[in-house]
Amino acid sequence: MEKDLDFATLAIAHRVLTREQLEEAERTIEKEVDSGKPRRPVEDVLLEKGILRSEQVWAVFKAKERLMRDARARGQRIGGYEIIAKIGEGGLGVVYKARQLSMGRVVALKVLHERWVTDDEFRKRFLVEARLAGRLSHPNLIQVIDVGRYRNTLYFSMEFVDGEPVDATLDREGRMDLRSTVAIAIQMAGALEYLHQRRIVHRDVKPGNIMVTRSGIAKLGDFGFVKSSLESVLSTEGEVLGTPDYISPEAAKGEKNLDFRSDLYSFGATLYHMLSGSPPFGGSVSDVMEQHIKSEPRPLASLVKGIPGRVIDIVDKLMRKKPEDRFQNFSELIAELEAVRVAAKGENLPAGTATRTSIARDAKDGAAAVPAALRGGEEFELRKTISRLKTAAIWLGAGLAAAIAVIVYLVFFQKPPGS
Repeated sequence: MEKDLDFATLAIAHRVLTREQLEEAERTIEKEVDSGKPRRPVEDVLLEKGILRSEQVWAVFKAKERLMRDARARGQRIGGYEIIAKIGEGGLGVVYKARQLSMGRVVALKVLHERWVTDDEFRKRFLVEARLAGRLSHPNLIQVIDVGRYRNTLYFSMEFVDGEPVDATLDREGRMDLRSTVAIAIQMAGALEYLHQRRIVHRDVKPGNIMVTRSGIAKLGDFGFVKSSLESVLSTEGEVLGTPDYISPEAAKGEKNLDFRSDLYSFGATLYHMLSGSPPFGGSVSDVMEQHIKSEPRPLASLVKGIPGRVIDIVDKLMRKKPEDRFQNFSELIAELEAVRVAAKGENLPAGTATRTSIARDAKDGAAAVPAALRGGEEFELRKTISRLKTAAIWLGAGLAAAIAVIVYLVFFQKPPGS
């Protein structure tokens, strides 16, 4: 009965079950017991009556499992951090929501998997991720705070993002609307441009590595597979890194000298998934990787009606098989994305005329009317521009005041020659 109560409590808490529906199922169970039948789990009766679907029952059990796991982890300490809950797991480590005791703040704490603790290569890769990410500062990148070792455990802490990853949104809603997708895309393009300027290739751009805050700010994280020109020791010819659903053809073939255009392909595959509700290819890992190398995905236009042709062209260009056929710089990509964003607001600009200044115009004309997700990573550029304008205005005012003072002196106090 305790198991049934646990399931029912969680199902009601997650709003997949009402108390009236639970009471109906319990009446059925009691009648069966009174007639001599063994007591059945409440979820079996809820399924039989069609009150819940199998996927809803599965989701409730997953929630129960997560709560039990969090309860076991809660209170454990790693270095100067107290574990609150497990929030994710990747190829290299486990991510916890934790409290930094010295500062009293909540952070995300990434801990190297126990199975990699004795593996020198993975230990190095974990430290490379921490060192690289710690040197980066951009509003659309998750910021690393601290790196440390506790007993045999390697860890680093990051800012805690109050939101959810894009893949969770896709799991819940199926696909994302155009405006949300473009808003996230513009911010991610800015983050990738920032990485490119520092000669860093992320190599694992995917929905699961994009966190979106409650205010609509998108942040790229999980640098476990990054490739920097300064850190070449870890990569060997033929080594395949990345997530198969979004991997570039050149990465799938194990090529060594990847550049930002590999990230652009993964970015395109991510946008494809966000717009269509599914990754570009399906099947086994080997099948998916082979399709990335040789096959074209189903056309977006055939999967979802109403996607603008310009958006389809952007995704298609990002996912070209040859790197030289993709976008060759971020300015062109961002201009195209901003043109789509402007068109989504009802403005009709000629191709290629939208630039970053349109963000500033939106703020001037009525920032409140623009969703926070659409401003996202461009706000810091706007703030810098406003700051520079204020500084220029101060200097201009000071110059005018000085000029007026000189004129007043000459007119009223300076004696004419020979007087």
